[in-house]
Amino acid sequence: MVIKNIVGDQNPYANKKIERPQAKDPQHTQETSKGSGEVADRVVLSSEGRLRGAALQTANEAPDVRRKKVDELKKQVQDGSYKPDLKKAAANLIRDDLDLLV
Repeated sequence: MVIKNIVGDQNPYANKKIERPQAKDPQHTQETSKGSGEVADRVVLSSEGRLRGAALQTANEAPDVRRKKVDELKKQVQDGSYKPDLKKAAANLIRDDLDLLV
């Protein structure tokens, strides 16, 4: 008795069991490398994704000018000496809310 293909086909593309994406969908377009004939993968980001990426890059490149102030506030919170100005905080919250409405 002879048993063949116990594991199954090793190349599903050869028998067309798995279809390659069609070029009609812009997110599934295929590009070839320079003359090599190989198919290269491509990533397409939404406009929101590009905006978030730009914002993250800008934040990472910004100088850390407030580090001293942040460290100072952390120390005050840890030793219990931090006393926030509640009226100023409330005024800032209201101002921010009004800015959203305008």
